[in-house]
Amino acid sequence: MTWTSELQALANRNPFIDELVKQGYDVGFINAHLVIFGVPYLNNSGELKYLDMICPLDLREGLLIDRPSDHKMYFTGEVPCNIDGQKIGTGTAEEVRRVSDQIVGNRMLSSKPAGMRPYASIEEKINQYLSLISSPAVHKFPGVTPRRALEKHLQTALSPLKFPDSLSAREGVLELSHKLRERKVAIIGCGGTGAYVLDYIAKTHLDEIHLFDDDIVHVHTLFRLPGVYGEKHLGLPKVDVLADAYGHFHGGIKPHVERVDHSNLSSLAVFDFVFICIDDAPSRQMITQSCHDASVPFVDVGMGLNKGENGLYGFVRTSGGEHGDFDKLNGTQHLPAQNAHDREYRNQPQIAELNALNAALAVIRFKQHMGFFDRLTETHAVVFDVAAMTMDIAA
Repeated sequence: MTWTSELQALANRNPFIDELVKQGYDVGFINAHLVIFGVPYLNNSGELKYLDMICPLDLREGLLIDRPSDHKMYFTGEVPCNIDGQKIGTGTAEEVRRVSDQIVGNRMLSSKPAGMRPYASIEEKINQYLSLISSPAVHKFPGVTPRRALEKHLQTALSPLKFPDSLSAREGVLELSHKLRERKVAIIGCGGTGAYVLDYIAKTHLDEIHLFDDDIVHVHTLFRLPGVYGEKHLGLPKVDVLADAYGHFHGGIKPHVERVDHSNLSSLAVFDFVFICIDDAPSRQMITQSCHDASVPFVDVGMGLNKGENGLYGFVRTSGGEHGDFDKLNGTQHLPAQNAHDREYRNQPQIAELNALNAALAVIRFKQHMGFFDRLTETHAVVFDVAAMTMDIAA
């Protein structure tokens, strides 16, 4: 969000103001007034309008905000109303409040907390007025938000993310995160591991994330997906369910209710990277060969689990990540071309922590390829032994 030096100084001393800005409100601190720009409201005809909410501040030493000395709020516009067209539960009067030459309020609102007591803090006052003014508009127009700074950011950002990447900015790695811009990736297989891959990369600046899977959500699927899904998702295509859930965060998720086979293999050539998260070895062989022929880097993931006297044991495998890895891995245990005889994993599907680990290793390898993470060795495959808690590397 945009900070002025005065607003920054105010936010440094008053955590509530800092939180307002970080939540995406378009906030100004002008001549001892707090101004929240672009607050939505309804007029008496039920039309959506916007106002700038003007609140005089009672300032102490060092820009600390004291408890409000009155209950008034100012704005320019029509009287805010509820959905039924009746004005919100506040007193109103025509009263001018001049903040600057550009910002002048012509109306006053008057609302006290329950019990008709004074406001205990500026936080209580601002939150009460925000709710009174904007709640009817947000209820009638669900896509509307008083967080105008967030909307302004998203309109100008070169990213499909629906929230500003404040994490990368805060950690000082924004230039590394931007290395994923304008890139398209595919996830083939959206069961446990593929869904966790999506969970991780949906928080990146990737331009498009394509999901390929022709299966539906079963009861056992609910135990392997990240997050919480329920009865309403049963029987629906996995890719549609995931695209709907993660589409609220990332605008470039493209579901394909189809299995990748000889009929659509050529579509993989358009991607910058492919995650292969399937458990059928002949299909894996076909897809990795196609990626290799099209010079598309890939990561293939897999597990091998067995049931012993003391519980499950086995490994989690991540293979590939660079151009040319297929030649080094093809025909080896790190890129198996035949299905195992023992399919204990199919009988033990509720192992989300191993799906998550497998996905995390795959995404780390992908981010190494993209230059986000450093890479010190020419590693072609990584195998994690579940029982021994050790990692083997195939160089």
